[in-house]
Amino acid sequence: MGFETSVVIAIFFLSAMVLGTTAYVVMSSSQDLVDDASYEQNEMQIKRLHTDIVIDISTPTGSAALYDLALTITNTGSKTLKSDELNVLVDGIIQTYTFTPTTTTWTPDEEKILSIEGLSGGGSHRVKVVTENGISDYDTYNV
Repeated sequence: MGFETSVVIAIFFLSAMVLGTTAYVVMSSSQDLVDDASYEQNEMQIKRLHTDIVIDISTPTGSAALYDLALTITNTGSKTLKSDELNVLVDGIIQTYTFTPTTTTWTPDEEKILSIEGLSGGGSHRVKVVTENGISDYDTYNV
């Protein structure tokens, strides 16, 4: 009876050691994932804090039936943006656009002119430009 008790205690001890080691490995790798995600979140927040744009001028040309829109936008932040990764929404609908100058690098204090063609509808409209970091600016114009 004494030997059997010692064997059972040894088995429980070894089982506890294996479970403890496995739990440590799982918790350690989970903490590494949390640390990596936290670092990436901080990087994204820093990029957002350094990003800003301003729509300087919204110029529609044409009639209410069919018109084109030219937006003059300035990168007023301190982060270089990509002008081909913007989203332009007119009255809540994403529009395709072209930009000048045609370089995709958009440095701070640089102006870009976005051109949107084939819009329709008279009256007041709202345009929104969103950067790759989620920073946006709004403007309204009348046709």
